[in-house]
Formats: sequence, structure tokens, C-alpha cells
Amino acid sequence: MARQLPVAPEPNRLVKVWRRVLERRLRTRLRGKVAVEIHDNTHTMLTFQRQRALWRLRLHHMFLAAPDEVLQALASFVRTGDADASVLLDKYIERNRIFIRRLSPAQMRKRLRLSPVGRYHDLARIYERLNERYFQSRIDAAITFGPAPRVKGPRKSIKMGSYSADSKVIRIHPALDQPLVPRYFVEWIVFHEMLHHVYRARRGEDGRRCIHPPELMEHEKRFHDYQRAVAWERENLDLLLCARTEQA
Repeated sequence: MARQLPVAPEPNRLVKVWRRVLERRLRTRLRGKVAVEIHDNTHTMLTFQRQRALWRLRLHHMFLAAPDEVLQALASFVRTGDADASVLLDKYIERNRIFIRRLSPAQMRKRLRLSPVGRYHDLARIYERLNERYFQSRIDAAITFGPAPRVKGPRKSIKMGSYSADSKVIRIHPALDQPLVPRYFVEWIVFHEMLHHVYRARRGEDGRRCIHPPELMEHEKRFHDYQRAVAWERENLDLLLCARTEQA
């Protein structure tokens, strides 16, 4: 005798059910109407806004099954911006990072606007020559001039370069694209960021994140103009701090 087996609910229907449950759980904590939108973003995990008597929240799907303490922290953060609640939410997101969709470095780079050629320095050419000279052309990364952070008043410090391990993109501060900044100094900054591709950040014995392990700092001294570049930085830092860039 034939009997039809029960049909499993479609994934989208399950998400709708869980979303409605999540809305009810948040409604009691926010003491008001709540509308939740579930997303699968790769960076921003939660956003919210108040529209009169309605709370609108956009949450990553990891929050669908969040425990009560996390939802209570979410409500406290939404209502008052509570700092302790923010820390708890950060820890929850970190523990559940496995549920965040991963993009390949190539996919990430497609979303970026890369501008490696400046008025005075061609970062793409510098990167290519350094890669060939020091790394046998084995480093697979992209390079660009990055945007200058907006600051009020004179700069007190400057981050001349950065490296993203996720997208494998090196960003150089546009303040370095000046005629008075020598090429060897720009090369040194690019070389340093390329070393971050080789020596990844790790946790030290004290549990803190170490982005400049000793072997990186030792390797950096192999740069052909290391001493001259260090001396130029020491003597000309004000030139970089006072630079006016198009992005600034």
C-alpha cells in the first residue's frame, strides 16, 4: 500500500518561520514593534533604525538561533548603544564567523577601485620590480593608492601602508605621491607591506595579536635602501604629515 512521505519545508519557508520567531523574541526586549530582515552579507552583520514606533533591523542569519543573552545584548545595543553589549555581540560574531560567506580575494578585488598609478609614483611598477627582485614573483597581491582618512586639524600620525589578508590588497597612503618623496622610500613602504603577505599576524605569548613578528622586522632589513629610507622618514616625517591630498 503506497503512502506519500511528508514533504520537508523549503529553506526559504524555514527562514521566514525563524525570522517571525526572532521578531517576537526581540519585540519583548525592545518593548515595541519589530521588523527583521535577514541577510547574508560578508562584512556588516547588523544595522538598525527607528521609524516612529517601529524598530527595523537587518541581521545576518547567524542571529536566527542566537541565545537569549545575545538577543538581550542586541536589544541593549540598539536602544542605548551599550558598550558592554557591543563587546558581547562582537564575541558572538567572532565565534560564529564560520557562517559568514567567504569571498575569494579575486572576488573582493572586483568590488574595489584600484588606482596604482599616481602623479609621481607608479605603484604597480614598483610592486612588480620588488616582487621579481626579492620574492621570485611569487607574491600574488594587488596594490593601489588608498583614500586618505579625513582628519580635523594637522595630522599627528600617518599610516603609510596597509595590507589586507582577505583581499590580498596593499594600500599606500596618497601622501607618498609627491615629487619630494624619493622613489626608494616608496619602495621601502611597499616592500614592508609585501612582507605582511609572507608573515601573517599571530597571537603572541601574552595573547595579544602581533602584526609585526620578529622575523618580519629582521627580513625588512634586507631591503637595499633600508638605512637611507629610515633616515629619510626620520628627517621628513613633517612633509608627509602636512601633505594635502585630493582624498583628504
